[in-house]
Amino acid sequence: MELMIAERIKKYRKAHEMTQEALATVLNVSPQSISKWECGDGYPDITLLPSIANYFEITVDELIGNDEISAKEDIQKNFFNVINSLSLDAQLDLAMKYHKKYPRNWHIATSLMHRITRYHGDREDEYRKVCVDVCERLLKECTDSTMRKSAVEAMCMMCDEGEIGGWLNKYSNFWYEGRCNVYEKRYKLLGEEEQYWMMRNAGNFLRTSAMIGRLREHKSYVGKPEESIAWNTMYLNILDGITQNTIPDGWICEYCMQYIKLSAAYFGLNDKNSGYSYLEKALELQRRWEAIPEETLLDLGNPLFFGETKLVKDDWHIQLPNREKLPLLQGFKHSIVNLVSVMEAEKGWEWFNSVRNEERWSKILSEVKS
Repeated sequence: MELMIAERIKKYRKAHEMTQEALATVLNVSPQSISKWECGDGYPDITLLPSIANYFEITVDELIGNDEISAKEDIQKNFFNVINSLSLDAQLDLAMKYHKKYPRNWHIATSLMHRITRYHGDREDEYRKVCVDVCERLLKECTDSTMRKSAVEAMCMMCDEGEIGGWLNKYSNFWYEGRCNVYEKRYKLLGEEEQYWMMRNAGNFLRTSAMIGRLREHKSYVGKPEESIAWNTMYLNILDGITQNTIPDGWICEYCMQYIKLSAAYFGLNDKNSGYSYLEKALELQRRWEAIPEETLLDLGNPLFFGETKLVKDDWHIQLPNREKLPLLQGFKHSIVNLVSVMEAEKGWEWFNSVRNEERWSKILSEVKS
């Protein structure tokens, strides 16, 4: 069997950001001894192996390189294959035992954290220090994004309310609807129904915003007018389904943009009646939007889905019933399109060219400018 002590000592010393001198001080040996071990010129005394392993929070087998296959077999056979068949208390005991045995197995670590938060809320204070240590080490050493996110979520379930933001900020992927998800899970776990539904409704809007933003990114922006009509009509039908065939104030900008796109496409097909109809609808929505004062809380409609979540006009935020604000996702139209710029554009709106010299077009343009 090939011993891997040299590589392992060097690996874990660097992982702990230690110099050879610092490790020598901890183990009460000379720096020259550490250097020799890492160069493969000798091995630590056998009596030192437990001290080295304990300091790095690994097993002696892991230190000497005899662990890879046996550890995987042990974890799979004696942990993952049996843990779900045990009582909740026995699950926690086994997870804690195996975390101590394999402190850098992040699957076991996150399993331990979630068993504490989901099933042993009454023992969170007892295990809080362990979980904080696990999460901080995992964020520092683990590169798996799923486990990093999972560990932070677990901490958000057990930390004090005022600490949630700090934990979420430790992992940059928690933004917008992701934060709503974390608060949703926390409030549901704690049985705080009102808070849970407030965040769930806000999350519904943010997820919807993300979805329609993705739909807008499509090749049918340009190309054949009939393809644009088919795509944007489908898009408009989706909006109608979301808003229950109304146009709440918070959705004016989104609808206005769709009406302009459909207007241009119909003009591209020489269907002037439909083109002017959608253009006039866009003008009507623009006037409606401009009549609403800045900072007004705008209704999003469909209270079964969005609850009392509001859009703040010209503020780039939504507001929850408790007056907390959350930033909007990119993609949702929350500012009105400049209809004058669109109607007078020389590029990008060429389908309007067929009617730019008509009296009805000029009349609408004059109304837009007034």
